Amino acid sequence: MIVEYRVLGPLEVLAAGEPVAVPAGRGRVLLATLLLRPNQFVSVDELVERIWDGAPADHERVRKTLQMVVLRLRQALGAANCVRTMSGGYSAEVEPDQLDLTRFRALVDQGEFRAALELWRGPVLGDVTSEALHRDDVPPLLEEHVVALERRIDQDLARDTGALVAELRSLVQRHPLRETFWAQLMLALHRSNQQAEALAVYQEVRGHLMDELGVDPGERLREAHRQVLSGEVPVDAVPRQLPAGIPHFVGRERELARLTELLRARPGEPVLISAINGIGGVGKTALAVQWAHQQAERFPDGQLYVNLRGFDTRADPADPLSVLHDFLVALGFSANEIPNSAEALVAAYRSALAKRRMLLLLDNARDADQVRPLLPGGAANLVVVTSRNRLAGLAAREGALPVALDVLDERQSTALLAERIGAGRVEAEPDAVRRLVERCAGLPLALGIVAARAAYGDALGTLADELDGERLDALDIDDPVTGVRAVFSWSLRSVSAPAATVFVLLGLHPGPDFALSAVASLAALSRAETRRALTELVAGSLVQVSANGRYSQHDLLRDYAAERAAELPADVRDAAVHRMFDHYLHTTQSCWQQLQFNIPPILTEPPAPGVVVEEAGDPDAAWAGFGAELRVLLGVVERANELGADHVVWQVPFMLHGYLSRQGHLEAAGLHRLALAAAQRLGDLTAQSLMHRRIASVLIGFDDFDGGEHHLREAIRCAQPGGDVLAEAHLRRGLAFTHERQGRLADALEVLAEIHPRVEGHSDSYEVGRHLSALGRAHHITGENERALELCLQAAGKFAETDFNGQDEGPGSNQETLGDIYLALGRHAESLASYERALRMWRDMRSATDIADILRKMGEALIRTGDPGRARECLAEALQIHEGALDAVYHLPDMQQLRDLLASVAHADGTTA
Repeated sequence: MIVEYRVLGPLEVLAAGEPVAVPAGRGRVLLATLLLRPNQFVSVDELVERIWDGAPADHERVRKTLQMVVLRLRQALGAANCVRTMSGGYSAEVEPDQLDLTRFRALVDQGEFRAALELWRGPVLGDVTSEALHRDDVPPLLEEHVVALERRIDQDLARDTGALVAELRSLVQRHPLRETFWAQLMLALHRSNQQAEALAVYQEVRGHLMDELGVDPGERLREAHRQVLSGEVPVDAVPRQLPAGIPHFVGRERELARLTELLRARPGEPVLISAINGIGGVGKTALAVQWAHQQAERFPDGQLYVNLRGFDTRADPADPLSVLHDFLVALGFSANEIPNSAEALVAAYRSALAKRRMLLLLDNARDADQVRPLLPGGAANLVVVTSRNRLAGLAAREGALPVALDVLDERQSTALLAERIGAGRVEAEPDAVRRLVERCAGLPLALGIVAARAAYGDALGTLADELDGERLDALDIDDPVTGVRAVFSWSLRSVSAPAATVFVLLGLHPGPDFALSAVASLAALSRAETRRALTELVAGSLVQVSANGRYSQHDLLRDYAAERAAELPADVRDAAVHRMFDHYLHTTQSCWQQLQFNIPPILTEPPAPGVVVEEAGDPDAAWAGFGAELRVLLGVVERANELGADHVVWQVPFMLHGYLSRQGHLEAAGLHRLALAAAQRLGDLTAQSLMHRRIASVLIGFDDFDGGEHHLREAIRCAQPGGDVLAEAHLRRGLAFTHERQGRLADALEVLAEIHPRVEGHSDSYEVGRHLSALGRAHHITGENERALELCLQAAGKFAETDFNGQDEGPGSNQETLGDIYLALGRHAESLASYERALRMWRDMRSATDIADILRKMGEALIRTGDPGRARECLAEALQIHEGALDAVYHLPDMQQLRDLLASVAHADGTTA
């Protein structure tokens, strides 16, 4: 089904060409706000401000009401729903061709201004009531419309100027201080042989500007005035040096839009966009040339281009003074007019460009020093620089606007292959194309090499097989300039020896990204030394840095680094890998201990010399650490398994378990089985017991009770030689929970009652509390609520004796059970109070599934007590958590139950769910 969204006029949603009713009021404001920022995160706070036109008094209650607004909007849109839940906010997920706003911007970037303007249907979101929205979000969009109109008129000025005069007279009345329209009106009159009228227009606008703003006409008006006075009509005798457009250019819509946005942001100012930077072969020149052609008509005095050969494998970087000489020749200077001295040459060049509006493309720059002499004078020029370096010095001193270029996504990569080798071949071998795209990892250079080989008759399947084996070998060709190794090796030779060493050692890291401390551990360097090396590698586009301060590498660069790392002496490699494992083990333990209570550390040996450990100072830091490092830690376990480092293979998953289970990650099942196998290879019974326990927890979460019981009994078997009664009690609690889920309620009570005499007098108050709580629950589910209440209150007393850090499920589970018991006894107020305490504890632990479960229980309790309003809020939040879960399929029964409850509350209350 084709779905369209429209904001350039009244808000509209069309499904298969038919209008979809959008809820009036807040729902329309919500959808409009999200669509104005397609595929971007919009925070709850910002949505609240737009929907309620400012900060409401009861902010927390409004946030919950927002959840109902989202729910109703999704229900109204049905199959056309584009609203996605994100942590702390929402987004509208739309394809570029589904939204008129993105189509408008794409057409503008392509120079199709008339077609872009035809998408506007009237006042933007005129049927959406929100003062904040129309004050903050709509005006920038109206500015885009006016700029597109100006550029369309610039195109039309070369054609039917007579028709433009009437339109421009109307525009200057509506926009009396917009100098571009006045300048265009002057030129339209001038080219219609109405010079006197054109000069009268200049005097009119000059008076307006002085009266309203107290300023003289700007550069564009003065230039139009000069043309009218001189009687000249611009001709095409100007340098146009841009290379031909790329015949197979695909994708890059976002980057093209970003470049255009930067240009729009500085109207009438000199603009230096520096540098379109990225790794070798990522398509910097192609992007720059494509965009420069789109913008060329804005610079009537021409375009200059030079390849500065900053990273050429066959020639030295271009001399800036030689480039200046060639540019002056292109600008019409004779040999006698071109100065000999460097200072005079630069001065002549800048003076010449100060009188012009030109676009300069300085391609493949080595560094800022090579670029600076080529920067023009004047306020109407645009300079675009491409480089593998970031050229941070230009940003710092010359105010350059950097644009980083990343690899192509899967769709763009496939489109590029189709352009190069034909859509027929791509469609005929979809599996081979998918493998080729995956192995080329979005690098246009790599895709181009594959396409070149395919064009000479190599079968796509054969190429894919080669790439599956030796990716860099398959991508290398005879030409040393375009071969991937040649491109990367030249970049590596351009950095210092310490930075090159760090690059090579990164070949030992499993990826996909890494923190500075991990690199410092790999290389046995200080943080300061590591930061200097990484900064240099980032500048050379051999490493990328993200906004959160983490680093990463393109897949092919990682392959190249791994090749180079394999050439290191074995003892150097082994020491670096050992330091890396120690870094992740000790950093993970620091996070794990912040998120646990009453559990001793499992690492007793200090880290190896040279290892830098990131210490988590509090639970927030631990959550952030696990969130940032999760994918890396999974890769570390895989690498450790390959290398036979079994202690790493079981210890990392053991410490990750709490984070994984609270967040609902599904990696835990396979990860823990790998860890158990490592513990068995080590012959470590304690480790085996711990991992059997972890696997049981995961299986029970998936309702595999037989499997869970098997692993719990294996855990007990492995733990018995140590005679640890608390460990056995912990495992018996797991068995009791399993029996409860199976409906074996008497068995759940029996398995805990058997060990009760050995536990109740133990000195560890916290563990005794956990046992008492579980035993109390077992009595509750068998109908013995008075005894259950007695035990759970005793458990609460035991918990109160400890210095609890809020990072274990014991007290929260006990409060939840107390809520269940009070509810069964008809003591509703006490039940809700216990549920509220449990909810606060689950929120402190960030345990999403537990939060959803307690909210459902609260909702049911509130229905019983006749409070449908609060019940709806609790149930809606629980449903939102399940809908945003990592595995929505796993939560389908819970989601359906919650939807049914919400519907029943709405029906009883006479409202719409």
